[in-house]
Amino acid sequence: MTQSVRNTYTLLTTNAQPNSFWLTGFFNPNGCLTAMKQEVTRKHRSQKWALNDVVYHTEVTNFERPEQIKAPPEEGMYIHGLSLEGGAWSIKEGNLVESAPKEMFSSLPILFVTANERRAESKALGRQLVYECPVYKYLSRTDRYFIFDAHLTVSQDRPPNHWTMRGTALFCNT
Repeated sequence: MTQSVRNTYTLLTTNAQPNSFWLTGFFNPNGCLTAMKQEVTRKHRSQKWALNDVVYHTEVTNFERPEQIKAPPEEGMYIHGLSLEGGAWSIKEGNLVESAPKEMFSSLPILFVTANERRAESKALGRQLVYECPVYKYLSRTDRYFIFDAHLTVSQDRPPNHWTMRGTALFCNT
């Protein structure tokens, strides 16, 4: 039995969450993210969170490969395998930058996705410049393949509307 088969078998038999999810591998990635949102909402039941008032909160991590993650997060999930079109992510700067010449796609580091109350999320986002980057399952940018919006930080010299005009987006499959 190979190591990957052993790891999958261990996860299935122990009900453990994987350290990072390959979102591209899901037939219905929206369902996976909705389940995560429900799980986080249940964890905050004592704070009276309502599922209708909960939105996605995203942060790009410094992890470039799933093997670098030693344990799953307390809440939410790590996602790997997303490709960025119309820009690149600079781990050094911690924001979106121009992509290299003649490079159509660049890989995004591991993305941390969790849920947060709408009011708390708008307060957190109000302090920084962010681009609401659409995430699609396929290159066809239609509502049918739209998954969610990831909030990516941007620099002062290239504000969010710069990335909107470029058509910057994340994709599961290129």
